[in-house]
Amino acid sequence: MTTKLIVLVAGSTGMLGDKIVSALLDKGNIDVRAMVRQSNDPNAKNHQKIDAMKAKGATIVEGDVMQPETLLSALAGVDVVVSAIGNNEVTVPGQKNLIDAAKQQGVKRFIPSDYSVDYRKLDYGDNDNLDKRKEVFEYLQQSGLEYTLVLNGAFMEFITYMPLFDLEHQIFQYWGDGETPLDFTTTDDTAKYVAEAVSDPLLANMALEVAGDTLTSKQLKATYEGATGSKLTEKSLGSIAEMQAWIAAKKASASSLEEYVYHQYMYAMVSGKGKLDRLGNARYPHIKPMKVKQFLNNRHIS
Repeated sequence: MTTKLIVLVAGSTGMLGDKIVSALLDKGNIDVRAMVRQSNDPNAKNHQKIDAMKAKGATIVEGDVMQPETLLSALAGVDVVVSAIGNNEVTVPGQKNLIDAAKQQGVKRFIPSDYSVDYRKLDYGDNDNLDKRKEVFEYLQQSGLEYTLVLNGAFMEFITYMPLFDLEHQIFQYWGDGETPLDFTTTDDTAKYVAEAVSDPLLANMALEVAGDTLTSKQLKATYEGATGSKLTEKSLGSIAEMQAWIAAKKASASSLEEYVYHQYMYAMVSGKGKLDRLGNARYPHIKPMKVKQFLNNRHIS
C-alpha cells in the first residue's frame, strides 16, 4: 500500500488557498491538511470555506503563522507545505516562522506564496509587494529546505482592474509600445499546477513557470473588444522610462501602497523585466488552462 503524501496548506481560506486545497483533493492520492487560525472562525465566509474543505475531505488543523508555538503540532508528519498567504503584514515574518517550523519538523518541500511574475529578475524597489517574496525566497534558500516556486504571471481575474483599463471612460491605456508579451493565468488553473508541483521530484529547488495565456497589451485590448463587443479608445501614456518616473513620483507622495503598487506590477510586465521565459505548461498536458478570450466571454464583461 502506497503511503499518501501529506500536504499542509497555509492561508487555506484565502482567494487562492481554498482552490489549492480543492485541487490537491481532486488528485485523490494526497492527504490534505488545511491550516486555519481557528476552526470555529467567526467570519461567516471563512467558516463556509472551512466547512466546504472539510466536506470534500480535507483535515482542518489550527495554526497561526504569527504564533510559532502553534506551528510545530500543525506540521507534525507533513511532507510538503504550500503557502498561500496574501500580501499583508504577516507575509514575511509569518512565512519565515513557517519555514523555521517546517525545517524543525523535517518537512521535505516548501512552496512559498509567490504566484506572480518572475520576481527573481526584479530589483529591490521595483515592486513593494514582490520585495516581500524576494525576501522570503532568500530566507528559504538559506534554510536548506527543498523548495518549488510556482510563477503564473498575473491572475486573469484581475485583468480589467489593471491600470491598462479605464472602463469608466472606455479607454485602454498603456506604457511602452504595447507589444511586450504579458502572462495571465486563472486562480483555478494556478491551483491545478500547484497540485502537480507538490509531488513532482524534478521540480526540487526549481521554479514551475506557467501561463494560461500570453498576450501583448494591444492583443489584450483586441481580445477584450472581441469578447465584449465594446470599443475602447487607445491611449499611449509614454515610455517605460516615463512610467518608472511616474511611479517614483507617486510613491514619494503616496499615503498608501494602493496608490502605486498596481503600476509597479504593470511595470514588471510591460517592461518585460518579470516575464516568464521558461514556461512549463507542457509538463502537465492534461491541464488545459483557460485563455483570456474564454475567461472574458465567461464573465460577460461589458
